[in-house]
Amino acid sequence: MPVTRRTVLQVIPELDTGGAERTAVDVAHALVSAGHRAIVASQGGRLVAELLAGGAEHVAMPLKRKAPLALWRNAQALRQLVRAEGVDLVHARSRAPAWSALRAARAQGVPFVTTYHGIYNQSNAAKALYNSVMARGDAVIANSHYTARLIAERHPFAQGHITGIHRGS
Repeated sequence: MPVTRRTVLQVIPELDTGGAERTAVDVAHALVSAGHRAIVASQGGRLVAELLAGGAEHVAMPLKRKAPLALWRNAQALRQLVRAEGVDLVHARSRAPAWSALRAARAQGVPFVTTYHGIYNQSNAAKALYNSVMARGDAVIANSHYTARLIAERHPFAQGHITGIHRGS
């Protein structure tokens, strides 16, 4: 049975070095290899050329910015991108762009996935709220069993949505 071609949008602050960035490029290449369309929105960086060489697309956006007005503007731009490109799923890999991506995905009625690439400092209630966006996905990917347990402890509402996937799996 043929697979229906899907368009997946990943959002990440930038495409420089790091585990989340490397995984975004690897996932984009895997999607393209499987016959899907992969779009990554970020501020750009050294990995953009590699992303494009693998057949994925890049959309430059100021997703590294954390100011509330910037988050709102990014949400509007992502919503427009989701609509214009027929995005079927939005995957957030970092907290600041995740807030914008969550708003855009919900407004357009498309699934929202997040990946916890590490443990976030959670020293006060404001930080806990900021971090909570990463647990608000329809599916929440944890990079280890430890991370999955921590997400469930900190954000009990996410318990039924957490899946552990180790990098390289």
